[in-house]
Amino acid sequence: MSNKLFKKACVLAAATTLPMSQGVFAGEEGVDWNISGWINEAAIFYDDGQGSDVVQVSDNGTTLGSRINISGSADLPGTNGWTAGFEVILEPQSTDTPLLFSNQDGTGTTSVFGDTNGHAIGVLGNSVNVGGNWGKVTLGLQSMPTDNIAVLADPSLTLWSSISPVFRGNGFTIRGLGATAANTTWGSFLQCYTVPGLGIGLDCNGIYRNGIRYDLPALGPVNIAVGYANDDVYDIAAKYSGNLGRITTLLNLGYAINQGGGGSNVGGSDSENFQAQLGLMDPQTGLFGTFAYNSDEADGPGIAATSSDDMDSWWLKVGIKKQWFAPGDTSLDFQYGSYNDAFGTGSAGLTDSEVERIGFAINQYFGSKLIIYGAYENLDLDVDCTAGTACVTDYSGAEDLDIFTLGLTYFF
Repeated sequence: MSNKLFKKACVLAAATTLPMSQGVFAGEEGVDWNISGWINEAAIFYDDGQGSDVVQVSDNGTTLGSRINISGSADLPGTNGWTAGFEVILEPQSTDTPLLFSNQDGTGTTSVFGDTNGHAIGVLGNSVNVGGNWGKVTLGLQSMPTDNIAVLADPSLTLWSSISPVFRGNGFTIRGLGATAANTTWGSFLQCYTVPGLGIGLDCNGIYRNGIRYDLPALGPVNIAVGYANDDVYDIAAKYSGNLGRITTLLNLGYAINQGGGGSNVGGSDSENFQAQLGLMDPQTGLFGTFAYNSDEADGPGIAATSSDDMDSWWLKVGIKKQWFAPGDTSLDFQYGSYNDAFGTGSAGLTDSEVERIGFAINQYFGSKLIIYGAYENLDLDVDCTAGTACVTDYSGAEDLDIFTLGLTYFF
């Protein structure tokens, strides 16, 4: 389907579903609307130490997974420059994506490893906004200030092949564990407390939430936003985008507190999260690097004695991005991550844990429309146990997980 035909089809569908918005989609004078997004699909080979397979899935989770973004804005008369707008984000993806919270042993109708072709279209975001020289207020299901705070400060924009959270394989069973092991998946050693149940190790407030967000007017190269989301989640973020000499520089800082159930996955009642990311790139040489850090702490009565309540993680990516070939830029990068003490209720005697992540990636760009990327990732589990406890036999034989990904991302 051509780009123009696709846009017309989406406009028709939106106009049919939302008749009150027909004026916007019909091209009403003074209204700007846009349909954009990308489709991100991959073939993934994994080896978990006991078996291997190849699967085809939508890659890289929400936000960077396949998405259709429908947005519009208009000037408000009599308001001295105020504007109003909306955003609806749809995600057409495999039923389990991208092996996120799915298991390599799955044989049911909802597993990418089963014999079905399950797909779904989910609503990632749905919000309205009003803005002016005083800033912008957004209300609805949206990306809150600290969502992706340790993901997007990457001036190389090599996001689809490698980012700081662990998406690929985090729902996989760790092979070689003892029969009484309490934590059995990679995600169970990558637990977030600010979003209980999110087992990705970094970007620990990284979900769209129903809430209200206020973006202050830009202070030169600095943008600041504050937010409140259901239920009792508060956050604030500051982002710097500029140049230090000839070096493109991005710096993101964010703090979130969840007083409505944060840390409940380990028995706590609230949690605090701090994240930061620094990204640097030399446009002349093509050299780039990005460093992300995450600290997540659960608090309150009831935290289980066999659970961690204070995790931290960091992730580094360095590489080079240059146009060596006629179609477009090529990038090569190396990544290393360490995700520490991010476990829920573990086996007796489990005191400390680390998931070590090593990876390589290559991206080939074809103008601004297509990226073909290849990535390799290795996950390795290391734990500390009290001598003579179940932990020693449960985790000492843990096998590594190796994942090779070949993906394509098309932008429209």
